[in-house]
Amino acid sequence: IALNTPDNMLGIRNADFDVVMFAQIVDTHFFDIVVSNNFGQIDCAEGDWECAMAALEGTRVGVVARGAAAEQIARQLLDSAGFDPDDSTYIATGLSGTTLAALASDEIDWTITFEPGLTRAELDGIGYRPFRLQAGHGPAELDWPSAILLTARDFWDSNPNTVLHYREAMVEAVEWMRDPANRDELLAGVVDFLGLETEMAAHIVDNNIGSYTVTGVLDPVRIGNNVDYAVGRGILAEPQQFGEFAVGPDIDAILPEELVAETDHILICQAPSFNGLTVHVAVEKGFLGDRGVTGEFVQCHSGPANAAALIAGEVNFSINTPDNMLGIRNAGFDVVLFQQIQDTHFFDIIISENFGPIDCEQGDWQCTMAALEGTSVGVVARGAAAEQIARQLYDSAGFDPDGATYIATGLAGTTLAALSSGEVDWAITFEPGLSQAVIDGIGYSPFTLRTGQGPTELDWPSAVNTTSREFFQNNPNTVAIYARSVREAMDWMRNPANHPEVLDLMESFLGLDRSVAEVVLASNIGSFSLNGRPDPRRLGNNVNYAVGRGILEEAQDFADFAVTP
Repeated sequence: IALNTPDNMLGIRNADFDVVMFAQIVDTHFFDIVVSNNFGQIDCAEGDWECAMAALEGTRVGVVARGAAAEQIARQLLDSAGFDPDDSTYIATGLSGTTLAALASDEIDWTITFEPGLTRAELDGIGYRPFRLQAGHGPAELDWPSAILLTARDFWDSNPNTVLHYREAMVEAVEWMRDPANRDELLAGVVDFLGLETEMAAHIVDNNIGSYTVTGVLDPVRIGNNVDYAVGRGILAEPQQFGEFAVGPDIDAILPEELVAETDHILICQAPSFNGLTVHVAVEKGFLGDRGVTGEFVQCHSGPANAAALIAGEVNFSINTPDNMLGIRNAGFDVVLFQQIQDTHFFDIIISENFGPIDCEQGDWQCTMAALEGTSVGVVARGAAAEQIARQLYDSAGFDPDGATYIATGLAGTTLAALSSGEVDWAITFEPGLSQAVIDGIGYSPFTLRTGQGPTELDWPSAVNTTSREFFQNNPNTVAIYARSVREAMDWMRNPANHPEVLDLMESFLGLDRSVAEVVLASNIGSFSLNGRPDPRRLGNNVNYAVGRGILEEAQDFADFAVTP
């Protein structure tokens, strides 16, 4: 078993060795750019990769090894910006220590490297980063997960359980690393393993922990983009299909058998939110209609409204938080979940600029909650998911949630107005409000639940598709068709080639300016589930949260509330 980039793996396959991938480890890039301070400052806006590459045309580039992944990324950056990659000089500078020495000594002008070199270059004043591949800056050709686990097909065929246990152990390791309770032990391990000072280790962990996978599941859309990249760079002689080089229990579900719906017209709860965009795309793009089902939308502007519509039989399907769903079950209505939409949180925190800055490091949620003790909080609806998250943040940080004032501020527009007017000091809300608040100078995010910052009690997938058990039992094929259509919509949205059309749909559905839509898409597209499969362990954590918050009277087993279409 080995860790590699997907294009390096494809290069091995191109040499006729049947190697296969079975897990995704880093969802974004671990390679990134550093420009030497000796080269001087580039006159480009932060994040403008095309401008930066124009300034770096024909210069000296440090790469880990000639012809391998780092050089290919450097060449693609120049190529995508419209310049001839062969006009630059590529110098093998090895790993971080020797690469930093080459930057400092003016042997090279810039480099494509990885941690700890990226962070150390900035902290030691050796170089700077004009844009960040890790943050999604860069050309569409480089939009792919950068680290996967691979093995020989012979080993997979002979030892499938060993490989799958290894994958689960890696996912568990990442979960452990994300847990703030383990931070001290994690930093000690990073110090020992990478030979770093504690302060440097802390910076590296904070800069990179969000890039790790949540599920370990391979992303067929973005890995397909890497196949195109590998062909374009001459790493792979001709394209290969995902099923040719990927193995694991998720792969068989990619091409499901044809189903016939029991009902050809369904009613769907809908609200103008980023997670609601999934089913909007499924309907608008015809993914649902192509399977013989038409969808009609019913407006539901909060979790309680979703619940009321589902209980009243006004809708057949609703996206909700798992704890809101559990609250409906607690009221005696047998609602079930059948698909996971977002693996991370879609709710997050925004502090009003009127409140002023807080004296906390970015990402320090406990310090932040201490600063927000006893303040006014904007939530979508009283007693629902957003308020419960705010209360849990206080509770986990050691403060009395009842010391704060909770004000129902509705969806994004009215929540931003409440933040701007000083009606609330901070809010728990969702997109497009999160991005719009920062862009318009209304508020700021001191930490982000979406990247795994926050207490362990809030470590659960935030959006699931739900229906009534009665509807599922009477219409299992319809539910399966709906789930597959939404899965296809999420795959379509993740494909960079479709992003211009996704942005068009966001402008019309969410009423956003193009520039805001671009920020919302870049910040949130990675949160969508790769396979839609509910995660029993993390949903179990939500059950515990729901019991602790008084949403659910007693714990329920996963099988009590989850069904498989």
